[in-house]
Amino acid sequence: MSEQNTGEVRVKKSVTRNAALNTIKTVMSLIFPLITFPYSSRILGTAGIGKYNFASSIITYFTLLACLGISMYAVREGSKYRDDKEKITQFCNEIFSINIYSLIFSYILLILSLVFIPKLHPYVVCILILSFRMILNSFSVNWIYSIFEDFTFITIVTAVMEAAAIAIMLLFVHTPSDLYIYVFSSLLAYSGAGLFMFLYSGKYIRLRFIPKVNFEHLKPILIIFSMEIGTTIYVSSDVTLLGWIDGDDMTGLYSTAATIYKIVKQVMNAMVMVVVPRFSYHIGKEQMERENGNKEGQLQHHKTAEELGTLLVNTAVTIGLPATAGLFIMASPIVTLCAGNAFADAYSSLQILSFAILFAVLVTFYGECVMMAYKQETAFMYATLFTAVLNIVLNIILIPRFHQNAAAMTTVIAEFCMLVIMTMYSRKFIRISVKPGVLLSSAAGTAAVVAVCILTRRLITNDPLYLLVGIGISMLVYLVVIYLMHNDVLFSFLNKDKGQ
Repeated sequence: MSEQNTGEVRVKKSVTRNAALNTIKTVMSLIFPLITFPYSSRILGTAGIGKYNFASSIITYFTLLACLGISMYAVREGSKYRDDKEKITQFCNEIFSINIYSLIFSYILLILSLVFIPKLHPYVVCILILSFRMILNSFSVNWIYSIFEDFTFITIVTAVMEAAAIAIMLLFVHTPSDLYIYVFSSLLAYSGAGLFMFLYSGKYIRLRFIPKVNFEHLKPILIIFSMEIGTTIYVSSDVTLLGWIDGDDMTGLYSTAATIYKIVKQVMNAMVMVVVPRFSYHIGKEQMERENGNKEGQLQHHKTAEELGTLLVNTAVTIGLPATAGLFIMASPIVTLCAGNAFADAYSSLQILSFAILFAVLVTFYGECVMMAYKQETAFMYATLFTAVLNIVLNIILIPRFHQNAAAMTTVIAEFCMLVIMTMYSRKFIRISVKPGVLLSSAAGTAAVVAVCILTRRLITNDPLYLLVGIGISMLVYLVVIYLMHNDVLFSFLNKDKGQ
């Protein structure tokens, strides 16, 4: 085997291993809601869950300010320097120092908000506990691990924090008055790994604070931050506005549907995020080769990036279509099983949200892979801000009439608008499309999934048994259909080992 082919095999294996580790890490981060949400929703009720989620939505904005869009910028720029010890060390220290300043500024604004906004006063304790998310997320320096494509340690420490959080919740959360213990356990589950990640990062970089930072980083970081503000608003404003307008009970119902939806979305997003550093690496190399006048090298890196993108988009379609259909049909028993009969009215919101899954995953790819790799932060920022404003306006108009279902509808509309904008703009730089055969086979398999779910429901009325049997048979039937129709994504996976 030639040296070039050996390198290509190593790259494919690395991407495969990293994708597997990142997916495992993501799945483990979802174990907490999967195990604890059915328990906590029954203990805390719609009001308690609503209170927690409203406080969490508020702290999301301050955490965003503390992190300042640094991670996305650091992965994109740092990936180019990872082979130069001196440059990558200086770069990481500058980025880390900027993060410290933004963390301090964010905490000052948070304290002022808690003092001067009366609406937040009933949520002060929840918000203060959750505010440690700002510190832990900033010190997690997960961008260093992404730059060096090391997901092993993150996977291990996430599993440990998950186990500790689950133990705390099951041992100490027994009545509605234990809400704050639940809030602490969720903090530990989602952000507790941050301190350990900071300490372990010394394996790659010896981080130190630099009082005088390089302000050249600030402009692109602030553009990315503006973009992330828009993204956060169109993703999270539904919970914030619902809590502000309709109160804790409606927020509890909607957040139940949103939690289930986000679990599915996050699992699918895991395969996107692991490709970001590798995709950015090839696009960065493409630009360097262009500057050096190496036409052959430029085209080779562009082709590799295009192949990565095409595989990912087609994989998203292959997985996303049946996931959407299954979630829509099984929404009612899923909600009842996860949260109990008190949350039964949340099923319609989950049905609506199911249509946003594929849109959201493709938006993540086109935005964080393509747009960011080609340094189109400004265009991304305008798109997200436009979508955020649209989402807020629609929520204000629709929530008083349609309540939690309005929040779900605006999420679908926002994700679809973002996908249209991102797809159209990305085509200026790289041509990535869904293969007709993949779309046709996935659509046929999805139709078979719908038929199986409907038929299974007529035969089985017990919810847990229906979900177990329905999901199992649906997956089997779907795989058979796309295999018979020669789905390229499936056969690429099946032939990977044989080809290597």
